Amino acid sequence: MVLFLKVRNFLLNIFERKKIIILLNDSHSILFFYFIGLGSNLSSLSPYILTYFPNEAEIIFLSIQFTMPLGSFFGGWISDYTKQLRWLLFLGLVLVIPCQFFLFSFPEDWRLTCLFGGLHRFLLSSNYQWLVIGVIEQKGEASFSKIRASGTLGFLFVQLLLFILTHPFISLLENSSQTGKLGAFAYLAIFPFLHFFPLQRHSSEKYEWSQAVALIKQKKFIIFFGLSFVFYSAYQVTDNYMGRYLQISYGLDSVFLGWMLAVILEAPFLVFVPKLNHKFGYSFLFLLSLAAGSLRFLLFFLSPLGLPKHLVLLFQIPHAILFAGYYMGGIYWFRKHSPSHVYGSIYGIFSIFSISFGGMLGNIFCSLLLKDKLGSSILGELCSNYKSLQGDFALIFLICAINFFILFIIFFNLHWQEYKKYHL
Repeated sequence: MVLFLKVRNFLLNIFERKKIIILLNDSHSILFFYFIGLGSNLSSLSPYILTYFPNEAEIIFLSIQFTMPLGSFFGGWISDYTKQLRWLLFLGLVLVIPCQFFLFSFPEDWRLTCLFGGLHRFLLSSNYQWLVIGVIEQKGEASFSKIRASGTLGFLFVQLLLFILTHPFISLLENSSQTGKLGAFAYLAIFPFLHFFPLQRHSSEKYEWSQAVALIKQKKFIIFFGLSFVFYSAYQVTDNYMGRYLQISYGLDSVFLGWMLAVILEAPFLVFVPKLNHKFGYSFLFLLSLAAGSLRFLLFFLSPLGLPKHLVLLFQIPHAILFAGYYMGGIYWFRKHSPSHVYGSIYGIFSIFSISFGGMLGNIFCSLLLKDKLGSSILGELCSNYKSLQGDFALIFLICAINFFILFIIFFNLHWQEYKKYHL
């Protein structure tokens, strides 16, 4: 631990001397470096899987979507049960580094890739659960969105770095295997700051699994879980298919430039989230998210119509509000409707039934559309520009836009009913 503190002080001196503007302390630093590793994986995964395993991509994505909520559930449950945080996060980080490296190391073996893909996402989800719980308990939920913005800056930083390294003028990294591996080493920078992460949970209330089960049987939980199931069935296109679409349309460097634009508004938006929540309520965050999602995917549906590359990449900008709006709305929703000592378990169950099952259904549906080339055959009858692989993706984007628009109407109705109940 003494060594870790020395490394931290050394980094602080460098950053102060160079006047680099970054909150290099405790929770901010942990999230910043964590999202460098996570961001390199997220942006590299779709091009990597769909390039090397086009026939097995569906299975690999399913393994990732299956283990992601298991990691969230396990992370929440084990923390609720043991009240531990720091040592759980330490062990999780020790394992996630080699796991991400090996995930991008076997382009000739889809089974090993499937194994490491599932294990890696399990570890990422567990670690993130402990990070969220620790930061909320240490800093408070009102400050969480601002601290989470440090993670967005880390995500943005790694996309900029990978864009530069993969640009044709530089080409230091030539494929998505190399970009995914490079990001694995970012997690090492977290260890000097773990000393400042909470050792244990604050709550001393006795944990009872039956209390979590009883809560999710309530009508409001069932409705929210169901709506989120539909949301994540469409949202998964961002993680699994968007990167490949950008790669085949504009090149690998465009994948990382697209992700840079996708998160460029996220940090400032997260800073204003507490004010938006206080003034308008968390329902307003859901509405912003769904409006942004409808717009984003509608624009991408139109992108094969001869639109210039840089204009199409700008269509990524609404992603920041699509993701952060629904994610933070969910955080506030769960903090309001579930006790803090079972929050981890409740969110873990939500991850399984909504994020995972919804994402898996969406993944299977998109995979079938691509395999059967329904997009190019259906849309190609309407416009010759869609008679290509881009047309297959375009149909997926159109369905997502419709999905988010329908959800917007439902959430607006729920928001209006709530407003009339308490204000009219």
